[in-house]
Amino acid sequence: MAKQTKSALENATQTLHQLEAKAAELAASRASDESELAEISFAAHGAADQKALARLETIKTRVVKREVDGKSLDAAIAEAKRRVTAAKDAEARAEDQRIASELQELAEMMREAGKKADTGLAMLIEGSNDLKKIVAATNQRGLGNPSAQQLQSLGSRAVLGALVNSPFAKAFEHIAPRERQSFVAFAGAWAEMVERAVSAKLQPTKHKEDAA
Repeated sequence: MAKQTKSALENATQTLHQLEAKAAELAASRASDESELAEISFAAHGAADQKALARLETIKTRVVKREVDGKSLDAAIAEAKRRVTAAKDAEARAEDQRIASELQELAEMMREAGKKADTGLAMLIEGSNDLKKIVAATNQRGLGNPSAQQLQSLGSRAVLGALVNSPFAKAFEHIAPRERQSFVAFAGAWAEMVERAVSAKLQPTKHKEDAA
């Protein structure tokens, strides 16, 4: 659609330029005849020169025809200008439609991005609350590590480290790369530590079973 509209504008503009060029040629011809008319008219009327009279009639015929041609060209130029304006309007409408379509797509993407951000925040809160409960449960079962203080420290650095790559980085404390953490990394390390504690607790039982 946009390509067709563009072609229509180019065609209308080209036609207008051609008509204006013809009008300029007609104006130049009119100026030339007016200059000759003064000289021929004097010879024809003043000296009764027959050749001048014949030439005068030729010029008069041409002048009359030129006047008609001029009016015709003026009308054609006016129509050509109208068509150029119409083509420009059509092109502008097509461009508006294209932009509107892109904006509609962006609006949908914006809505989805907002949902994704809220979902991510909800998952962060849910996951970190789960970690808090699990750490408390391990503490209740005799393991001092990991602790709530460690979760607060490492979790804060994980959050701040992730925010460095967001549009909101300047609104939060900057954290150097070496200080950044990952929930997966420290939670995995804690899990391995708990599993070692489990193995240690089960070790005496295993020795007793072997001795029996």
